Amino acid sequence: MEHVRARRTSPFGRGEPFIWRRCLPPPVEVETFVVPPLENNIYLVYDGGTKAALLVDASLGADRVLPRIRELGLALKYVLNTHGHPDHAADDARIAKETGAKIAIHEADVYRLERNARDPRPYLPTLPPPAKADVVLQEASVVKVGGAEVTTLHTPGHTEGSVCFYAVGAGTLFTGDTLMAGTFGLTGGPGGSPAMMWRSLQRLYELPADTKVLPGHGPPTRIGDEAWIANLRYAAAH
Repeated sequence: MEHVRARRTSPFGRGEPFIWRRCLPPPVEVETFVVPPLENNIYLVYDGGTKAALLVDASLGADRVLPRIRELGLALKYVLNTHGHPDHAADDARIAKETGAKIAIHEADVYRLERNARDPRPYLPTLPPPAKADVVLQEASVVKVGGAEVTTLHTPGHTEGSVCFYAVGAGTLFTGDTLMAGTFGLTGGPGGSPAMMWRSLQRLYELPADTKVLPGHGPPTRIGDEAWIANLRYAAAH
């Protein structure tokens, strides 16, 4: 198991990949897929020159994203998990097995990957195969593939190990279930914390207003469009 040490430093069509070519410095591109089980957004980030790629969340997206990876001739290096809930991580093991990619998740959510294979969920057709963390992320861990570089921001609240991935130079933030357009993820489940979610949202709101937000569900947004965060007093479960 690899531990990555900290280094200080328009809505898309449902069910169709949304290709956004202005997000990261050329020739880096991002494609978004809306996939099962809960209309999850997954993000394929790749360098068109080197063909190196990473995937932000897997969900049940293998049937959609693997053919695209092959079509583009990409070398998938990492599957990055914003957190360990099974609707976001169900196809981690399958995608890693078929591509050789390393599975990365924050240290506080590592245990969830193995637990997902034992705990049935009504929104999953079958139990996902066991997944193993190859890369254990911490606050400020940096992952780089080709010209794409993302920094890990630990944003607990939805789970204890929830993170956002920040492409600093591009002003782009992959937020999972921490921040979505007009709302935030549930805080009432195991490992959730309204107080920690409040602090995480306040932290994100301090980022530049034009930061592009690519969430785990729903349409993209920008930090400056989420002004409700400034008035939030307590991130209660909802």
